[in-house]
This record gives sequence, C-alpha cells and structure tokens, in this order.
Amino acid sequence: MFKERVGAQLLAVIITKRINVAGVEIAVRKDHAFGWMPTVLSAPSDPIGFQRRAEEIAQSLRIQFDLRE
Repeated sequence: MFKERVGAQLLAVIITKRINVAGVEIAVRKDHAFGWMPTVLSAPSDPIGFQRRAEEIAQSLRIQFDLRE
C-alpha cells in the first residue's frame, strides 16, 4: 500500500485538529521505532493525557502517512 510522504508540520496540524482543544500544541519528530512520533509542547491541562491521545491518533495516521525527511 502506498503511503503519502508529508512534512512534520503538516502531521502536527492534522493531529492538533483531531484533538480539537484550544491551546494544544504538537510537534512531530523522526522516530527509529515508529517512523515518526508526536510530542505535546503545550496543553491547557493534563499534558500526559493529551500526549496519549496524540499517540493514539498518530498510530492510525501511520497507516496513511510517512514522514518526509
């Protein structure tokens, strides 16, 4: 199956939109185990909860997207 290669910034925007909470800021970095990984930079509350949610969203997005280097 073909995966679309996109930049880290676009992946961060997609994850942020899916979380849909004002004040959540996400960054995406290359990861050796998973290909790429989201990191919560800021959150209005419970950053660990938002990190878990971002990782769940990333897991589903990895089926469709690879990180462009």
